Amino acid sequence: MSKIKTFITTIPFQGKDSNGNDMLKPVQYTPVGNSRLTYGETRFPVVPLINGYAERGDKIRVIAILTDGDNFRHNFDTYFVPEINALVEKNGYLFDGVEIVTSSDNEDINTQLTLFIDIIAKIGEGEEISACITYGTKPTPIVQTMALNYAHKLKNTKIECVVYGRFRHGNPIGDIFDTTALFYMDSIVNKLAENKASDPEKAIRIMLGLNDTAEDDDEYE
Repeated sequence: MSKIKTFITTIPFQGKDSNGNDMLKPVQYTPVGNSRLTYGETRFPVVPLINGYAERGDKIRVIAILTDGDNFRHNFDTYFVPEINALVEKNGYLFDGVEIVTSSDNEDINTQLTLFIDIIAKIGEGEEISACITYGTKPTPIVQTMALNYAHKLKNTKIECVVYGRFRHGNPIGDIFDTTALFYMDSIVNKLAENKASDPEKAIRIMLGLNDTAEDDDEYE
């Protein structure tokens, strides 16, 4: 039996413009660094993520961080749930509906720590996890990354892909970036510290395929 594939995302805040039209518009995201993220128009970068990392017949879970407020609930009910359900029907996933993690519309530390606890409580042992860190307040992606780190190290999960969608304002186009390497960089740094690497910065550059020669250093002196 294949492992459960879990996808974590945040519902956006966008409300209505001065004419009363919804500001959350469909976007054509161009994948950067990962062709598996190729997809048509969507309001939510997590949709290309699910499409690229779940196959027909897979059991998937979608965990949505839903902040208190009318705009969040409107975007969730009107756009997010129907888009996810349409994707599930088209691709033939096994799916029991979107699971919600609620959060207060507040950026204080207690709110963020509560969100962290609530996310990790939703994650099961041995799941394959992907996440979209596009939406939410500035602390939200930090909290999501903390939760992924916890799940990876303490719940024996595999972090498959982390994405960020960048919308180009004024155009119905954008970019979707695969930022998974940034997540794993934290584990690399921890390992280098544990092993007391003599030149950790050089080791990181080598692992990233970056040049680290004396000639390069001299160029910037």
